[in-house]
Amino acid sequence: MFYLLLFIVVILASTLSALFGLAGGTIIMAVFTWTLGIKAAVPLHSTVQLVGNVARIGVYYALIEWKIVRYFVVLTLPGAYLGGLCINLFDEKWLEFGVGFFILLTLVLPAKKKDSETNYKNFVLLGFLSSFLGMIVAVSGPFIASFFVMNRITKEKLIATKSVCQGITQIVKLIVFVSIVHFSFEKYGGLLFWLSVAAIVGTFLGRYLINFLNEKTYNQLNNWLLFVIASAMIVVAFIKILQS
Repeated sequence: MFYLLLFIVVILASTLSALFGLAGGTIIMAVFTWTLGIKAAVPLHSTVQLVGNVARIGVYYALIEWKIVRYFVVLTLPGAYLGGLCINLFDEKWLEFGVGFFILLTLVLPAKKKDSETNYKNFVLLGFLSSFLGMIVAVSGPFIASFFVMNRITKEKLIATKSVCQGITQIVKLIVFVSIVHFSFEKYGGLLFWLSVAAIVGTFLGRYLINFLNEKTYNQLNNWLLFVIASAMIVVAFIKILQS
């Protein structure tokens, strides 16, 4: 029953990720934390998310913006390494509060014009920050998505390119979890297998459903999802701060 619950959750979350490129990781992290504990949740979340990202790369491969990826990857490993070293130094409550506030800020900033050029150098900073924060607060998907929204990346290209960027982030995080944190993945081998299957199933389902959303509706739903997730991060972090 426990495995079945997580299996269903990952299918639904991966469907959302394949549709919007976000929200799925937040749901998975919340359920993993509740059922498995925070220490196991973060590395297992990274593993399942990596499988989901690889699956999304496969179904959206032709739409990937490789120039964004090249800039993004420059500082991901240093960011994850530094995050691994600082994992016990930062209070995750304040980081979650800050990330949530930043996402809300991106939603109210003036949108870029469709014909304006993308500032690719911003994605170097994004690669560093997302991998650094990802080692500590785990859910960096909405943070990454906010950069893509600011640059007006179209829906399929957003999901395709973001999946590559997040996949790179998850790989370097897993390297750090193995080499520095020394987390034992073998203990959860069976669970990870079935959750990986669920992530792949959800990816294909989301890829099918996205065809029914036009660009305007997609952007509106995407912004609302970012707003809800960021607001929830701020509220939860604020409650934890008050309780500490």
